[in-house]
Amino acid sequence: MYLHNMETNSKIETFLNKFKDAFLKHNIVKLSLSKVHKAEKDLKNIYIVPVNIKNKNKLSFTYRYKTKNQVKNYDIEQALESLFELIGTSFLQALLKTTSESHQLLISKKGKSTLISSKSNSDLPSKSHNKEKNYLIKSKNNKYLQMLGICDNNGRVKDKQQDKYKQINRYVELMSSWLINLDPSKTQHIVDMGSGKGYLTFALYDYITNSLKQNIKMTGVELRPHLVSLCMEISDACDFNRLEFVSKDINDFKSDEIDVLIALHACDTATDSAIFKGIRSNANLIVCAPCCHKQVRRDMKEPSKFNSITKHGIFKERQAEMLTDTLRTLIMEKEGYKTKAFEFISNEHTRKNIMLVGKNKR
Repeated sequence: MYLHNMETNSKIETFLNKFKDAFLKHNIVKLSLSKVHKAEKDLKNIYIVPVNIKNKNKLSFTYRYKTKNQVKNYDIEQALESLFELIGTSFLQALLKTTSESHQLLISKKGKSTLISSKSNSDLPSKSHNKEKNYLIKSKNNKYLQMLGICDNNGRVKDKQQDKYKQINRYVELMSSWLINLDPSKTQHIVDMGSGKGYLTFALYDYITNSLKQNIKMTGVELRPHLVSLCMEISDACDFNRLEFVSKDINDFKSDEIDVLIALHACDTATDSAIFKGIRSNANLIVCAPCCHKQVRRDMKEPSKFNSITKHGIFKERQAEMLTDTLRTLIMEKEGYKTKAFEFISNEHTRKNIMLVGKNKR
């Protein structure tokens, strides 16, 4: 670490105390670190603003590199610890702006420091972690999100539902990029196998019919009757006339034609049953987000020379997941589908974040 003289250390501590005081008084506008000294390669500066995440006040650090940005969120003590290590070591300039003051700390390469403070007048930035994004599914005046408990009657997404709301929007964003290319002259039949409580089903139907203006009929297939009853109640309340839910096992569901087959978090081999239904119907698109991989994991209990590789439970789980999902993509490819596997949302929001997509090449 860069060794400062006592005067410089004192000014850094004074500067950080002003930063902490501004955070506690909720009047921070921004803090920026610049004039690179001994920072990691390609790091140009760091930009820090207050944010509110899950009803907790934190500080968002944006590390700006030449070719990318990296964001990390810290509580105040973590932020202070990080700043003390960075200022005067990686960066020689720090500028703190509050709603009423501006504080600039300048440090020379020889360790001489200057702290300049002045009056200023700035507005507070929005602390919302979500308002910056233009979500496809809006929470305002959204009856199905209210009835599902995602947002309140004022359209505010509930704190404990923030991750679910992000997952819904990411899913709709992905699906829209594929569905927008379907033949608009034909009514597309979309079947959602294992639709559960219908979070994603309602959002996708809403977006396709009301935003993309495409002509579809959509069926949610769910084994549990009470969830089907709930979803039908919500569908009727929202006047989603071309959306229905049926209480059936995936293996028992019969349809003359399926254009798009969706299976999100269908448990155990239900994902495989759904893929089979899609292939047999010659569906244009098959989209799966597997839930678990119990069948392969059971077989991994048999004696094998590879047992030592999976003696730890977490490795066994990941090997089962990788093997099962690889087989699923290979089967789709054998049947004429171009496949893709990727993480459709961050692990931060859900562990079940792998999506398998098959597009019919025939």
